[in-house]
Amino acid sequence: MPAAFQETSYGTELLKLKGLLHEELTRTEACESLEKFTAYTTPKWQPGKIHRDICGQLDRAVNGSVDRLMLLCPPQHGKSQIASRRFPAYLLGQNPRLEVISASATAQLAEEFGRDVRNCIGSQEYRQLFPGTELAQDSQARGRWNTEDGGGYYAVGIGGALMGRGAELGLIDDPFATWEDGQSKLSRDKAWDWYKGTFYNRIRPNGSIIVIQHRMHEDDLVGRLLAQQSAGGDRWEVVELPALLD
Repeated sequence: MPAAFQETSYGTELLKLKGLLHEELTRTEACESLEKFTAYTTPKWQPGKIHRDICGQLDRAVNGSVDRLMLLCPPQHGKSQIASRRFPAYLLGQNPRLEVISASATAQLAEEFGRDVRNCIGSQEYRQLFPGTELAQDSQARGRWNTEDGGGYYAVGIGGALMGRGAELGLIDDPFATWEDGQSKLSRDKAWDWYKGTFYNRIRPNGSIIVIQHRMHEDDLVGRLLAQQSAGGDRWEVVELPALLD
């Protein structure tokens, strides 16, 4: 066999091996980091500092180092892509027996997030990372579905019913749909009453709650939770993430 052909063949095999090793490393990182997972399952996603910060904080919730977390973010900075569309899928990849309640301002928006999480889990990319997490064949509605291991996801709008549901993680992503809602005492009271009377009671002992929102009023949900903390309520870790600047 000509020497030049042997060198070309060897070079090709070496490139293939490097490619396989790189893919294996990428998958390993995607199973251990929410940022890497989001990048692996979201084509063309380019994280900025605020996105890396959000991922880092949510990773802490996964490993159990924080159980009451507030992420205060400006609007239109991609927080929902991470927190509501990818984080639940990543969490269920780590443990398919977990149950997650994901709440948003409206039931329609919550169900859209649920559809995206479900589709992520059903994707080929996800199967390469977490083959042990599978959707139950008889429960795949976009906002309410289960895994084969008994875990599941339940999407709900603020004010919606949670009869018979319980969860190890409760996520609230922006409780107010508009600025006007945030300024309305009636809307703020509604969100607070729902949190206290419905949502909070569905989080199991030792479960976690994450609230991610941009502030709309000093008396919004975050404001009331912090006031409750001062009166002896749950202790929250508050992370303020500033807007991106040119």
